[in-house]
Amino acid sequence: MGVSSVVNLILGREEAPSHNDIHPCTVAPAFYRLEIDGQEFDIYDMPGFRKDFSPAKMIGRLHRERGIDLLVNCIRPKDGTVKGYYNSVRSVVPDRVPIVAVVTGLENAGNSMEDWWSKNGEELLGKGLKFVDHACVTSLSREDVSYNLECYGRKVESVKAARDLIVRCCN
Repeated sequence: MGVSSVVNLILGREEAPSHNDIHPCTVAPAFYRLEIDGQEFDIYDMPGFRKDFSPAKMIGRLHRERGIDLLVNCIRPKDGTVKGYYNSVRSVVPDRVPIVAVVTGLENAGNSMEDWWSKNGEELLGKGLKFVDHACVTSLSREDVSYNLECYGRKVESVKAARDLIVRCCN
């Protein structure tokens, strides 16, 4: 599950194309409008880093043309975190633009998804990855959680955590 799955989580609906295989879904930026607690937000789903592609230039252009209030760095623990990706994006937007982490893939994280951050957050900081805040979530699709009550509960919790993160960090 990648960035598009997190976009769908934030939207609260399956609108951004996503799938579970290795090939990228998002090949061009996609824009979604969302209202949270009476505030409107523009959410952009950007193509992810690949061997032959870096979204940093697109992000820099978006910042110059429209402005960016918040960057969400999606982290999948099984994939690890690449400091070069973080630095590439950080280099095209000013330091005043906050970056938050959304850690996904935590549907089987034991007692609490937040435990992942308690165990690993300091390590990210030690690698030079500076996030102003974070949310630990599952971004499984509605279909994937429909037959598992525990995963469904975590999905509901995740939508709230991701949206609360955006509201906290954009005000």
